[in-house]
Amino acid sequence: MQLFKVLGGLCAAFLLAVHAFAAEAEDGVPTVTVVGSGVSNMDAASAGDVGHDEIASQPLLRPGAVLENVPGLIVTQHSGEGKANQYFLRAFNLDHGTDLATEVDDMPINMPTHAHGQGYTDLNFLIPELISDLHYKKGPYYADEGDFATAGAVRMDFMNAVPNSATLGFGQDGYRRGLLLGSTGLAGGTLLGAGDLYHNDGPFANPDDYNRVNGVLRYHRGSDSNFWTVTAMGYHGKWSSTDQVPEHAITGGLIPRFGTLAPTDGGDTGRYSLSFNRVRKSEADQVQLSAYVIKYQLNLYSTFTYFLVDPENGDQMLQHDDRTVYGFKGSKTWHTRFLGFSTSNVIGVQARFDDIQDVGLFHTRDRRVLETDQDARVRESNGAAYVENTTQWLDKFRTVLGLREDVFDFDVTDKMLAADGVCADPLGCNTGSKRAKIFSPKLGITLGPWKRGELYINVADGYHSNDARGITRTATPLTRARSAEVGVAARAVPSWHTSLDVFILKLKSELVFAGDAGTTEPSGSTTRTGIEWGNTFRVNDWLHADLNAAVSRARFDRNVDPDDTGCADAAAGFGCVVTPGIVGRYIPNSPTNVVDAGLTAQHPSGWFGSIRARHFGESSLVEDNSARSPAYTTFDLQAGYQQPGKWLLAVDVFNLFNRKWNDIEYYYASRLQNEPAARPDFVVHPGVPLTVRAYFQYLLGG
Repeated sequence: MQLFKVLGGLCAAFLLAVHAFAAEAEDGVPTVTVVGSGVSNMDAASAGDVGHDEIASQPLLRPGAVLENVPGLIVTQHSGEGKANQYFLRAFNLDHGTDLATEVDDMPINMPTHAHGQGYTDLNFLIPELISDLHYKKGPYYADEGDFATAGAVRMDFMNAVPNSATLGFGQDGYRRGLLLGSTGLAGGTLLGAGDLYHNDGPFANPDDYNRVNGVLRYHRGSDSNFWTVTAMGYHGKWSSTDQVPEHAITGGLIPRFGTLAPTDGGDTGRYSLSFNRVRKSEADQVQLSAYVIKYQLNLYSTFTYFLVDPENGDQMLQHDDRTVYGFKGSKTWHTRFLGFSTSNVIGVQARFDDIQDVGLFHTRDRRVLETDQDARVRESNGAAYVENTTQWLDKFRTVLGLREDVFDFDVTDKMLAADGVCADPLGCNTGSKRAKIFSPKLGITLGPWKRGELYINVADGYHSNDARGITRTATPLTRARSAEVGVAARAVPSWHTSLDVFILKLKSELVFAGDAGTTEPSGSTTRTGIEWGNTFRVNDWLHADLNAAVSRARFDRNVDPDDTGCADAAAGFGCVVTPGIVGRYIPNSPTNVVDAGLTAQHPSGWFGSIRARHFGESSLVEDNSARSPAYTTFDLQAGYQQPGKWLLAVDVFNLFNRKWNDIEYYYASRLQNEPAARPDFVVHPGVPLTVRAYFQYLLGG
């Protein structure tokens, strides 16, 4: 019911804006056609682009929140701010990125076989002010997207030149930020530099004390159609954290709402990269090449079950990850005619090698290691080749056919296996190798454009890889996804862009390696369905509105007895899977409905501002739906004034109406110190209360 109230109110506001525009148009005000975050010349209704100005017009609580520019995507946090965020999209609890492929400057961000979670996506190294374009693609329909691109993929590009500026930010809870940006001509090209210093304590009784240092140095040379870039980036972060806590610890008065039960939780991380990009475009063809090397490390101390496993020392763990990542991508596109039809053909290759020198799980107390639970060296490689053909058969009929083949090699060496053959791993030593392949066909059909829109039909296979440590034990190396989507994108009036799509996605298995426990969690095949509606509307030349809503359903496919052979879907590998230990078909933490909306103004007088609403609906927390998280709606506000070419002053207000809400909520058993037994309970990480931040930007030399 709450969803319908929120959606109804937002729709009413949206229609009032449409009515206001129509009235202005009748009075002779010229209409303005704008392509915003909607779809323009895309191959699916659910794909789109978000530009630099749109990103800059929104208040961002954290760097990862830039992904909330993707309609229907929610970004939260269940620990300290230095840890990767929790993501939700298309009825997926994506955890830290398992089914959402993310790239920055053509470098993959997802980390396979990660100490904390498969596909771990930490965006804290990102400086949002440098993003020139954010391109999102939902579903696995694109041949150039491979591992983790199940629910979708997001690619972010950097700017090549920026005005020289200095920015200072201050706010509640110890928020401090200093940012220097600048670019200059050098040797026929442009050298860009950025430095970012950040501190924040958050609202917690045990302050996050999050300190972050980011740096970017980028050299660009060439024209828009023929250029190359070299980019170096460095990031280091260190923090304390308040992990999710059992709700009865708060309601029983043991700790305040923003209190902690494990004050030594936290971590430190670093990411350093060097990348190269080369692009050459002409009317006949296009060539793209990129290569990168990334050095990454993480030490993460967490306590999720408190004294459940070890009543004396507690259950704090250290998850350690230390790796170097190498990779390259290359593609060539030919634009030509075939039998009189306009066509383009793409051939591409991709390769990635993760040299994981150390990935381990350790039992600790107050960050002091008590014992080693797992410790391994992993070498994991992925090579892929793909082809894609786009043909315009008729004026209003276009097809896109893609074929992709991936090959993986996994090699695990258990460091707990001694030279004499004695194994110290409590789960049994895990040393071995495995190879896996997967073929993924893609098909897209576009009907139109007509006067007001286009119709899109997409079907495809995709996949995500599983943790190498689980693969060499029992897990399936690659989990296949199969998806279909029908959507329309249209302009109901000249300045109103709207899109509607309906999708179904079947995942062969939700089985994943749980880094927190060092084991593989059993789970069956699943089906997700949903409807998404997106809108952007230009009220006039300085005011625009957007409204996006998604309603989805996620279920485990029916459980069957091993002796039952009556499943019609068994031959296809979907639909009937024995799911041990699971009672019920609900997928925990799968979002049921998401609404995001906003009104953004950039007045010629220099005043600017935006107000944004985000609604996250109820979701099941256990498979039998006996425990559910409540829905919540929050509002964020930005207001400011800029003197063009000189200075800018702005204020961001998060959780404008001081709503009491939880950033994340789970339901599982834990045990507090001195409690006689384990106790199932809601486990929560509270969202920020009303929080105010201000920043001042001065253009150097302006």
